[in-house]
Amino acid sequence: MKKHIQFFIFVYFCLSSVHIVAQQETDRGEVLIISSYNHESKYTYTFISNFINEYMKLDGKCLTVVESLACHSLDEQSLWFNRMKKILKKHPNPKFIILLGPEAWACYFSMPEEKYKKIPIACFRGQRYGATLNNRNIPCLQTEDTEKVKTVDFLKLSESFNVKFFRFYEYDIDSDCNLIKHLFPDTRNIVTISDNTYTGLSEKQIVRQTLQSSYPEMNIIEIDGSRINLKNALKRIAAIPEQSVSILCVWRLDKDNVIYMNNADYLFRKANSQLPVFSLTGTGMGYWCIGGSVPQYQEEIEKKLANYLYHFIDMGDENLPSNILCMSNGYSFDLKRIKEFNLKKKLLPENSFFYNENSHWKEFFHTYQWYLLLILLVISLLTIGFLASIRYSWHIRQLKNKLEEDKKNLQHSEYELRIAKEKAEESNRLKSAFISNMSHEIRTPLNAIVGFSTILEEEIKENKDLKEYVNIISYNSDLLLKLINDILDLSRLESGRQNFRFKKQDLVPTCENIVAGMQPNVRKEVQLTFRHPTTTIVAETDNIRLQQVLVNLIGNAAKFTKQGFILLNVEPDEEQKQWRFSVTDSGCGIPLEKQTAVFERFHKLNEFAQGTGLGLSICQITVDKLGGKIWIDPTYKEGARFIFTIPYEHRYEQES
Repeated sequence: MKKHIQFFIFVYFCLSSVHIVAQQETDRGEVLIISSYNHESKYTYTFISNFINEYMKLDGKCLTVVESLACHSLDEQSLWFNRMKKILKKHPNPKFIILLGPEAWACYFSMPEEKYKKIPIACFRGQRYGATLNNRNIPCLQTEDTEKVKTVDFLKLSESFNVKFFRFYEYDIDSDCNLIKHLFPDTRNIVTISDNTYTGLSEKQIVRQTLQSSYPEMNIIEIDGSRINLKNALKRIAAIPEQSVSILCVWRLDKDNVIYMNNADYLFRKANSQLPVFSLTGTGMGYWCIGGSVPQYQEEIEKKLANYLYHFIDMGDENLPSNILCMSNGYSFDLKRIKEFNLKKKLLPENSFFYNENSHWKEFFHTYQWYLLLILLVISLLTIGFLASIRYSWHIRQLKNKLEEDKKNLQHSEYELRIAKEKAEESNRLKSAFISNMSHEIRTPLNAIVGFSTILEEEIKENKDLKEYVNIISYNSDLLLKLINDILDLSRLESGRQNFRFKKQDLVPTCENIVAGMQPNVRKEVQLTFRHPTTTIVAETDNIRLQQVLVNLIGNAAKFTKQGFILLNVEPDEEQKQWRFSVTDSGCGIPLEKQTAVFERFHKLNEFAQGTGLGLSICQITVDKLGGKIWIDPTYKEGARFIFTIPYEHRYEQES
C-alpha cells in the first residue's frame, strides 16, 4: 500500500511539472512575422535571421514564428487576403506582428476587426505608395474607377492601426527625371519597364502619375510584364525609337509567370545596348543601368527592431514612442556605363556613390594582372628555391650529426627498455601471486562462514525472521565466495600457476553431466538440450577446465533467457582438426557494438544482474590455454551464440 501511495505521488509531481513547463511556454507569447513572399528567399531570410539573432542576444523571451502569404504574381491577388485571415486565425494572440512587403501591409490594413487595430505591429520592405486594384478582394486597395489604377498611401492607412515601428521608402521620380533631362536633354520618350507583381504595378503607377502631372511633354512607353511575356518585351525594347530613356522598375515575373532574376537585365541590354537606362530601385546597378536616385538600404534595421521589441515586450515599456521613418535616397552611378555614353563625371551630382570606379593604375593592373602575377610567381619561386637549397644543405649536415647522436641514444634506450620490461614482467608475476595468495587466505575464513551459516539455518527452522536473515547471510556469502574463486582462478591462470592436465578422452559423458547438472539453474519455460552429430567426442584436453568453460557459458545463457531454449552443440572441424563447441540461447542477446567488450574483466552488460564480470575473461584465457579460440557469432540475431574450439590433440609446442 505504501508503494502505491508513493507511485501516485510521483505521477502527480510529474504531471504537475509538465503542466508548469507547458504553461511557461504558453506565457512566453509569440512575435508573428508575416512575409509577403517566400521567407526562404535571400533578402527575406537574411532580414528574419538577423532579427532573430539580435533578439536572442538581448535574451528576448518571446517565440518568433514566421508565416508567408506566398505572393507570386498579380494573377493570384484574389488569394492574398484569405491567406492573411487564415494566418491570423492560426495565431490569435500574438504580442507583436511584423509585416514584410506591401502585399502583407495591404492585407492587414484591410482587416475590419477592432482587435487587429490594437495589436502592436511593425512594417518593413515596401514603398509608401501602392497601386490600387480593380477588384474588391483587398478592401483598402479597391477603386471605384475600374478603368484607372490609382495609388494609396500606406502611411495614411497605418494611422488607424497600432503601428510602433515603420520603415518605408519613397521613389524620387522628380530627381530621376531632372537627371535624365540634364544628361540627355533631347529625350522625348520615357520607357518604363515593370513586371507582373504588385511591386512592379505600384512602381509603374508612381512613375506614370509623376510624369503625367509634372512632365507632360514626355511621351510614356510602357513595357508591362503583367500584359506581355519576356520574349515580346525584348522585341518591344529593341524597337524603341531614338530620343528615348528608360526607367527600370523591376522585372522578375512576366505574364506567363516565368521567374527571371538578373539574367533578364542582361537580355534587355543585349536587345538594345544603346538605350540609356536609369534605375528606380537600385535594380540593374553595376552592369546595365547608368544610375539614378535610389533608396539607401544601409541602416541596421534588424538590430534596431530587435532592440525596440525587447524594450517594448520584455522590459514592459509600453509607452515607448513609435519609430516611423522614411528611408533616404541617394545617387548611385556606374562609371563604366557613364563612359560608354560619353558623359562627364563632373555633370553628376556631388556625394554620389559609384560602381566600377577604377583609377588608371587599377585599370592597368586589371588589364595586365595575369602577366604581373605570373612574373611575380616566377621571381618568388626562384627566390624560394635559392633560399631552400641553402637551408637544406645546412639542414642535411645538422641531420647527419643528429642521427649519430640519436643512434647512441636509441642503443641506450633499448638497454633501459629491456631492463624495464623485465621489471614489469616480474611485477606482474608478483601482483598475480599476491592476488592469488590473498584470495586463498580470504577463502579459508569465508568457507567457515558459509558452512556455519548452513548449520545455523538448520537450527532455526522455526524462527522465520532469523531464518530469513541467515538466508541473506548465506546467499551473500556464496556470492562473495564465487567472486573470490573467480579472482583466484584468474590470478592463477595469469601467473601460470594453474596446472593443466591433458588427457585423451570421450567428452560426451562430460557434456551430458553438465547439461543434467545445470537443469536446476534453468527456468521451467526454457529447454536445455545437448546435440552432437557424432557418437563420440574424443579430444586430448583438460576435462576439468573444459567443464568450467561450459558451466560459465550455460550459466550466462540461463541467466538472460526467460523462455525458449539453450542448446549445447558440438561439431567436428576436419579441416582444422578441432572440435567446435557452441552455446546458443533465445535470450535478450548482445548488441553488435558491445560484443567485443564482453570478454573484458569486470565488464557486465546488465549492471543489475548477479555476477562478477570475470566469467567470460576466465573462459577466454582457459580456452586459449587449451589451444583453441572463443568468440561471439555476430550473425545470430535471435539471442546470443558463444563459440569456442579445442583441438583433437593438444599442441605441446604452443605452451609457453
